[in-house]
Amino acid sequence: MPLLSPAKQPSSSKYQNRFIHASRVIGRFCVAIALSMSAAPMVHAQPWSQLNDDQRLVLAPLEEDWSSLNQARQKKWLEVANRYPQMSDSERSNLKSRMTEWAGLSTKERQSARDNYLRTLKFSAEKKAAAWESYQQLSDEDKKRLADKKATSTKPTTVTSPTLK
Repeated sequence: MPLLSPAKQPSSSKYQNRFIHASRVIGRFCVAIALSMSAAPMVHAQPWSQLNDDQRLVLAPLEEDWSSLNQARQKKWLEVANRYPQMSDSERSNLKSRMTEWAGLSTKERQSARDNYLRTLKFSAEKKAAAWESYQQLSDEDKKRLADKKATSTKPTTVTSPTLK
């Protein structure tokens, strides 16, 4: 039963116009939010040219990727660069080799490394140390077999899994 008499009910075209207008406003609002969110991490990101000479020297392996890093990642790398002078020679060497290796990874490999790191947070330091010691005791052949087994038993991801039919 209609709440308003037929004579007092607004025309459907009036509702359609209001709906179209409202959907346009909402659509613009959503686009504006999406643009501001996607731009937000880079708004205050520091250009490579604004780093001092020492920071650029330490972070040289990351120069190519620097502009794509968000502000939080840049801040962490700058903190590392600022600690660099207090590091021992072995720590400096280790940092340089790891940074160079990281810079050489593809986006997919970096994400996999991050995922692996997050998985390791679930285990205690003692468990990790015991597992590493156990791994170190394996022969080269066993290590290769273990790596091959891991490569063939990886779970499919949303990117690699086949589409459901």
